[in-house]
Amino acid sequence: MRNAEKDEREMAERRERMLETGLRMFGEKGIEAVPMQAVADACGLGTATVYRYFNTKLQFVIAIGAKKWTEYFEEVEAEFVRRGGDMMTAAEELEFYLGAYILLYREHKEILRFNQDFNGFIAHEGATPEQLADYMRAILPFAKKFHFLYEKGLRDGTIRTDEPEQTMFTTTMHIMLAVCGRFAQGVVYPSGDPEDLTQELMILKRMILSRYVK
Repeated sequence: MRNAEKDEREMAERRERMLETGLRMFGEKGIEAVPMQAVADACGLGTATVYRYFNTKLQFVIAIGAKKWTEYFEEVEAEFVRRGGDMMTAAEELEFYLGAYILLYREHKEILRFNQDFNGFIAHEGATPEQLADYMRAILPFAKKFHFLYEKGLRDGTIRTDEPEQTMFTTTMHIMLAVCGRFAQGVVYPSGDPEDLTQELMILKRMILSRYVK
C-alpha cells in the first residue's frame, strides 16, 4: 500500500524542481526558445510527466511567474517588517521599495530575465484573464503596498501627491522594474563593469526620490 503523504511530498518536490528548472532555462535562453521537452530532460523526467502537472506550456510559464513573484513579495515584506516599516514615513517607504528592486537585480536576475519575456509570451499565446488569475493574484500585493504608501503620503506630506497615484506608480516602480530588467538581460552598453550596474540603479533611485520626496 502506497504512503499517500510520501506520494504527496514527492509530487510537490517534483513540481518545485520543474518550476525552478523552467525559470533557469527560460531566463537563460528565452521562453520561446526552450521547448517543454528540454525542461523535462533537464529534470530527468518524461515529457508526459511534466504535462500531468501542467497541461500547456502557457500554464507552466504562468505558474513560474506566480510562484516567483509570490516568493519575492514575501521576502520583501519580511524585510519591511524587520525594519519597522509601519513606522516609516511615506518618503522612507518609497526609498525602501525602490531599493527592493535593486536587490532584485543584485540577487535574483533570473526573475528579471524571465519577466522580460513573460509579457510578450502570454500576449502571443492569447492568455485569458482566467488563465492569468494566479499570476495576477501574485503581483497584486505590490500594487496594494504602493497604494498604502501613497495614502500615507497624503497624510504625512513627505512625498508629492499632486500627481495621480497611477502616474506616480508608473514613473517610480514600473520604471525601476523595467530598467532592472534591461540591465539583467544585458541589453545596454555600460561604460563600466557589465556584470554589475548597481551604481547606475542607485543613481536612478536618487533621481526618482529627488522628484517625489519633499
